[in-house]
Amino acid sequence: MRTALLLVALVLVAGCTGGPAATPIETQTDTASPTPDPIPGTATETPETVAYADLSETEQAVVRAAVNGTVRFLPDSPHVPETRFGPDAVNAFHDVEYVRYDGTRYEVSLTQGDLYASYGVETEVAEPGPNTTVVDAANLSDGEREVVAAAVDGGYHTELGADRPPLPDAEHVRYGGETYRLLLVVGDYWTWELRLSPA
Repeated sequence: MRTALLLVALVLVAGCTGGPAATPIETQTDTASPTPDPIPGTATETPETVAYADLSETEQAVVRAAVNGTVRFLPDSPHVPETRFGPDAVNAFHDVEYVRYDGTRYEVSLTQGDLYASYGVETEVAEPGPNTTVVDAANLSDGEREVVAAAVDGGYHTELGADRPPLPDAEHVRYGGETYRLLLVVGDYWTWELRLSPA
C-alpha cells in the first residue's frame, strides 16, 4: 500500500511562484524473466493474516478500537480532538489482509483519510522597488503583528490542524526599522484510516 504523503509548499503571501519544468530523465527498464507455472499439486499462498497476540500493545489497542469503528493515524495536536494513534502505529497493517482477534478473522481496510494542514511563516530581508506596497507593523492588527514578530525572531509555526495564521495583504512589512518579505509555508498531511470488518 502507499505510504502517507507529506506535501510542503512555499507560497508568497501576495501570490505564488512557479519553477521551470523538470527535464525528463532517461530510464532503463529491465526485462523481467517469465514466471514459471505452478507445479500441479502444490499448495497455493494464503492471504497474509496476523494474530492479535503477535501484535504490540499499541497495535492491539488499534485492533480493539478498529473493531468498534474507524481508527485514524496522525501526530498529536490539540487542534485534532478525535481519538487517534500515532503515525508509526499504522505500519503493522500496511501488508496485512486479515487480523484474527477473539476467535474472528477481520478483513483489513486501510485507506487515506482526511487532509490536515500546518502553517509556518518565514521572513527574509528585502529591498522592495519604488512601486512595491510596504505595510508598517504599527498598522497591523494585534494577531498579524504577533505572527510577524515571531517570524522575524526565528520563524512562526502552527501545529497540525490549526487555522491559517493572520497575515497582512501586502507581501512586504516594515518591522523594527527593517523591511521584510513574508513567506507562508504550508504543510499538508494525509491521514491513514483503518477499518476492520468480519471476513
